Amino acid sequence: MPSTPINSEIRRLRRRVRLLLVERGALFGATGGEIGTGVIVLLSSRFDSLIDYYLWGATVACGAILGAAWGLLRRLDDLAVAIAADKRVDLRERLSTALALQGPGDIPDMGRAAVDDAIEHVSALRSREVFRHRFGLPHAVFGGAAVLLMAAILLPLAPAFQSKMRRAEVRVMKREGAKLIKIAKEIKRETGLKHAELKKLGNRLYDLGRKMESGRMSKKQAMLQTRRLTKEVEKQQDELARRNAAARSMEQAKLDMKKAGEDLAKQMAAKLAAKGKMPFAEAMKKLPSDPKLAELANKAGALTPAEQKALEEALSKYADPKNALSIPTELGQALAKLMENKDYRKAMQILQKLALKLNSGKMSPADREALQKQLQALAKALKGTDLDKLAKMMLEQAQKLAAMSPEELAKLLKELEEMQKMAKLLGKAGHG
Repeated sequence: MPSTPINSEIRRLRRRVRLLLVERGALFGATGGEIGTGVIVLLSSRFDSLIDYYLWGATVACGAILGAAWGLLRRLDDLAVAIAADKRVDLRERLSTALALQGPGDIPDMGRAAVDDAIEHVSALRSREVFRHRFGLPHAVFGGAAVLLMAAILLPLAPAFQSKMRRAEVRVMKREGAKLIKIAKEIKRETGLKHAELKKLGNRLYDLGRKMESGRMSKKQAMLQTRRLTKEVEKQQDELARRNAAARSMEQAKLDMKKAGEDLAKQMAAKLAAKGKMPFAEAMKKLPSDPKLAELANKAGALTPAEQKALEEALSKYADPKNALSIPTELGQALAKLMENKDYRKAMQILQKLALKLNSGKMSPADREALQKQLQALAKALKGTDLDKLAKMMLEQAQKLAAMSPEELAKLLKELEEMQKMAKLLGKAGHG
């Protein structure tokens, strides 16, 4: 189209018409989306997978976008725009006549006067004055559909429209749904990327919790979904149990270490008695011992924070390479107690220092032999527990343990912590 004054005016008016068409299309499209959403809301009472506020909002939004696209892409004829403008502001067909007179040839003088007259009239008007924004049928239909949709969503949740039994069910489901959401968030926060199945389970728990918390699920739906997820949780628990099928408790490991420590003490006493030509009982008294360490190692049940700190400090003292103290016979048992108390991080740090000390070449032969035998006994006691990997390293490659970097030690510890965390989270989900 050649650029002429009359064509420029038509383009200006066409932009305004396009904007109004986009609004009209968006309103009708959104109305269609609201009707579709209303159907989804009604069906959600039978199919809980449709209880999704994001889905409902997206349906309305998609309808509005499609309608707006229709208004944006619809073909607009310049003559139709001119005729509509003539009618809107009573231009007495000036604009449509002037547009019709535009052609490849010259315009006669009379036609030129008509074009100039049309330009003079239309240029004095703003496009929004020609095509005014009015509230009409599209707005009314959209508003009516919105009211009906909100009624379909909100009225079933109003206590006045619920029976006494239904109100009780909703209270219970909202409470249980909030619990499931809390557990699901903890699972998603605590699990690593490599636990894809557990993360997927967390997402499903979250979705179920959100649906229950909304108060829209029926009791039957909630029970069916909970039963399905319970089976999934049990499946994950069984999988974890298979991975730890041979795992023994740390308590049993501590008892095994206690017996091994007593046997080692008897062996060392017998050796000392033969060498010093003294009674066995006297040789037992001469063995290095730490009463405080023995007291903490033999305590039944969990240690208090103060006792745990005291045990850590006592063990760290013997693990210090600069400390020439004799290795007490209760050292291995004390380490097992520290692990039984779930203080794995500190226990592994102390073990690494002991391995370093063992390979330093600065210990006396007697202390080196005592430490080596206690570490070997501890490794055997830990075999089959959560620390089985560490036990194998202590048995087969004590030097490797001593040479481990802080990053490698942290990685080994992280594997253990993740395993325990998974078991704990699955336990919560199973009882949620």
